[in-house]
Amino acid sequence: MKKLLLSVCVLALALPALAGAQAPPKSAVNITGVWDIQFDMGGTMANVQATYKQEGEKLTGTQTSPMEAPPSPLEGTVVGNDVKYTITFDMAASRARSSFRGRSTATP
Repeated sequence: MKKLLLSVCVLALALPALAGAQAPPKSAVNITGVWDIQFDMGGTMANVQATYKQEGEKLTGTQTSPMEAPPSPLEGTVVGNDVKYTITFDMAASRARSSFRGRSTATP
């Protein structure tokens, strides 16, 4: 009986550790706020401004377009230090999408 009880206790202590090892990484950073972004558009540098709202790993907000259009809505994720999002905007007579990804070098 003592061996069985000891085994159950060891298993009970090991399960949370195993569950934590398999969990996806939590967001190490929170990028909520207004950001000035510069990126290369095929040899031409573009400046945009993004307003991010992060709730856990969910990212929402808006981003201006290099073509001076109204801000475009964005949706994405922040997992660990990895940031990924997509904006949807009007281009000519249709809707277009553009994806962005980056990595924060900030330490938690």
